[in-house]
Parts: sequence; C-alpha cells; structure tokens
Amino acid sequence: MNIQNKQLFRRVSVMLICLLPFLHGCAGVNFTFTGVNLDPRIKTFSVETFYNEAPDGPSNMGIDFTERLKDYFLRNTSLKMADSGTKGHLEFEGSINGYRVTPISPGANDLEVAEQQRLTVTVKVNFVNNFDDEKSFNQAFSFYYDFPADQNVQDVENEALDEIFEQILLDIFNKSVADW
Repeated sequence: MNIQNKQLFRRVSVMLICLLPFLHGCAGVNFTFTGVNLDPRIKTFSVETFYNEAPDGPSNMGIDFTERLKDYFLRNTSLKMADSGTKGHLEFEGSINGYRVTPISPGANDLEVAEQQRLTVTVKVNFVNNFDDEKSFNQAFSFYYDFPADQNVQDVENEALDEIFEQILLDIFNKSVADW
C-alpha cells in the first residue's frame, strides 16, 4: 500500500469512527428504506375485515382489500400480525363506502357523449396507534382509474382495482407509519 492510499484509508477510518456515535443515537427509532418510523415497542398490527358498503362494487371487494392491507404491512414492515382474536399495537378497521363510475371527458364530435370514464373507490379507515394516540386517525382515502367510455367497467375492473387499491394502500401506509 503506497503512502497516498494509507492516508486515504486513515481519513475514511477516522470519518467512520466519528460517525458511529451519531448512528448509534438513532437506535431508539426504527427507520427503514420504506420510510417507516415506528416506536420500537410496536411489534404487531391487526386488521379487521373491511366491509363493502358500496352497492355497485364487486361483493368480494372488502375481503380483497383486507387481505391486501395485511400483505402490504407484512411486506413493508417488520411488524407481525397479532394473534387471531387479539388487537395489535396498531389497529386497522373500516369499510369501502364508495364505488362510482362517472364520465369525465366530452367527445370531440359530440359533447353529450363521454370519451373517458372514471372509476373512483373510497375506503374509510379507522387507525389506532396504541402507543401514540396523536397518530391515530379516522379518514377516507380515495383514488381513481380512467378508462375509455366504449369499455364496460367490468372489462377493466380487475386492473382498475389493482391500481386503485395499490395507491390507497400506499396512502394508508404513509399516513399510519411512514410519517411522510
């Protein structure tokens, strides 16, 4: 190793040693690349079945959303599901209370005929953080999917719900545990 490499190695080593106390100071809070910022006492979460209160949507929409919410938190946090019948340190419950298709853009040749339609889904979430009540909330989350008016909503429903649910799950995640 030549003299320049030894000097560089020393400088880098000194910088790392100087940074160690600062990195250790962050040990009281769990940070991850997903932005999760949780009290280290929080270990579990529970999700009650989300009921489908939207009369026009598919009947299994609430159960599908519930399972996606559980999977999302299992994939993106180190939290575990609370045992069946018990409440987690973080609690989620709610309902799907909106499923609406509306025309959104008039046709070029005929202003009475829409060229695009929008499917909008709204999910009401009651979130309880049992260690910090200030982070608890009761809020509606909504997102949409646009599709050509010459298609029936049932033709695009699976793709639309995938996209809509993914955005709503991200919004719930960010509001409840990511502090974005």
